[in-house]
Amino acid sequence: MNGFQARIKRIFRKGNGKALVLAVDHGMALGPMTGLEDIRSTITKLDATNLVDAWLLTKGIYTHAFEPVNNPAAILRISGGATITGPEITREGLTSNVEEALFLGADAAAASAFIGSPSEHETLTQMALAATSCHRWNVPLLGVVGLGKINEGKKKDPRFIALGARVAAEHGADLVKTYYTEEDFDRVVAGCPVPILIAGGPKCETDRDTLNMIYGAIQNGAAGIVMGRNVWQSPHPEALLAAAHGIIHAHLNVKEAMELLQSKVY
Repeated sequence: MNGFQARIKRIFRKGNGKALVLAVDHGMALGPMTGLEDIRSTITKLDATNLVDAWLLTKGIYTHAFEPVNNPAAILRISGGATITGPEITREGLTSNVEEALFLGADAAAASAFIGSPSEHETLTQMALAATSCHRWNVPLLGVVGLGKINEGKKKDPRFIALGARVAAEHGADLVKTYYTEEDFDRVVAGCPVPILIAGGPKCETDRDTLNMIYGAIQNGAAGIVMGRNVWQSPHPEALLAAAHGIIHAHLNVKEAMELLQSKVY
């Protein structure tokens, strides 16, 4: 086993090869949004469930607010540099590197590419170069496929999502985070030679909607989820996390997962 394989095994659960990744990197562009105002408290509360396989977070939060007790894996966000108040949120650049990820003790790095946006060339090139650096040190790179406002309407288009996932893999990503499409998601997975984890995307209206999305993705070949606001903005984040874990790691269907969630709420 080399370093790359060892790090991958910390992210994906032994046995079923799936991963429940919780993302708390939103503040780099959105500030202290609901659910992450006190990010240390959010991490502590959800880490205590011992259900999170890996966390996706920025170097600032890793350094100042990440104190897990259950030894989960960590994926360090190494791209950023744009906010929701700026002229173009897709104009990300590399804000860290694999050496800093290793210095901090992270198991993988993550960089964005905004397919179809004005920043497509720059972000794809940066992802490719980040992959080269990561592979030199046997560190996996998570390619985060972003769309930007200009392509918001294509989020459910399986052909567009399949293109983005494949492009990220072609540029060196070892894992891909992208959006779930209710139609033909199995084709999205089939067209990508590396594991796909679905993004939570916009906040779902109900917990059942969130669980339906997770179940559909897993049934159609996703290797797991990288979810944020649909968990920590839920009225019952710990219960929802348990239900999501049940779908991903215990083969629960949506009905069984909802029953588990309700048993922990009432």
